[in-house]
Amino acid sequence: MDLDKEVLSGAVEFIEKYIQPREKEIEVEGLFVKDIFKELGYHGFIAIPFPKEYGGLGLSFRLFVDVSRLIAKHSGTISGVIGAHLLSAFSILIGGTEEQKQKYLTKLIKGELIGSLALTEPNAGSDPSSIETEAKKEGDYYILNGTKAFTTNAGLSDIYVIMAKTDRERGARGMSAFIVESTDENFKIGRQESKMALPGLPNASLFLNDVKLYRDRVVGKEGTGFAIVMKTLDIGRVTTGVGALGLSERALEEAVKYSKKRIQFGKPISSFEMIQSYIADMATEIEASKLLVMNAAEKKDQNDPKFSLYASMAKYYASKVAVDVSRLAVQIFGGYGWIEDYIVARLYKEAKMYEIIEGTNEIQKLIISNYILKEVK
Repeated sequence: MDLDKEVLSGAVEFIEKYIQPREKEIEVEGLFVKDIFKELGYHGFIAIPFPKEYGGLGLSFRLFVDVSRLIAKHSGTISGVIGAHLLSAFSILIGGTEEQKQKYLTKLIKGELIGSLALTEPNAGSDPSSIETEAKKEGDYYILNGTKAFTTNAGLSDIYVIMAKTDRERGARGMSAFIVESTDENFKIGRQESKMALPGLPNASLFLNDVKLYRDRVVGKEGTGFAIVMKTLDIGRVTTGVGALGLSERALEEAVKYSKKRIQFGKPISSFEMIQSYIADMATEIEASKLLVMNAAEKKDQNDPKFSLYASMAKYYASKVAVDVSRLAVQIFGGYGWIEDYIVARLYKEAKMYEIIEGTNEIQKLIISNYILKEVK
């Protein structure tokens, strides 16, 4: 058995032991998953794509994405926590100083710390350069003031990579990234948002009111925040895509099982051509989605200069497919499909999230079209 297969086999065993028995309490009852996250770190699953020099396994991002797919089939909550955590870790890996990598990244990789990336604000979503959070330099310190919205892992995280303006006159180039610890004075977490799905996935606003940080909390150098976050979001778009992919696979699996058991007109509904047509559409779209997601992961491993394009394609298409496939799953279940006791009702609501997070699908289509318009002369 090669190493990739060994890791995937271990992931299946982990899911069967730690996630499947608690799926209902996590996904329906909203249980926070800090203990499971710690186990993920202990078993090395978070470490998969990170360099060995910082405690990672030095394996491929593609393998990490494949493991994430298996997890997402059973828990959108845990998949979301991992995805948000990854954004903070990669932000430090991409732009952080060696000291920051040793102090924070090594612990993020082991799951000893949980992290978040805080970019979105009440008045800044699709246009990240318009953020209003400000960091004023005073000697060797920075004073941060502002509000962040819809921060995944808020309240669960130990550290937050927060984007703030250090020079408003320079636009995007005046944005810097800061490491804020959950215990920092004057840093507060708002109430947990009541969402239409995934009640166990922490999401809240962050409030910074004269948060004083020493200069060593700037990720890398002042003014590099926008470049860091753009590279990090590309990675996040692939993990979002694989979350949607895992959901789609689960929706198809549940729909097929139900169609074989549901008897109408004296036979299983799986024997009806219309149901078979739905299943064919679902399976084909899922396969196309999987190819796009895995291709994007491979492009990341290859340091392909067009990785951003492939990441946007993967996120856009996989999330669109998740909505389509979960809708058809509900349709196959018929009247039971919109009853909360049945998993497809939950999956249908969860699917919508993937069309919004890590850049709306409208933004992804703009990114894709801009690449194509530049390429074709």
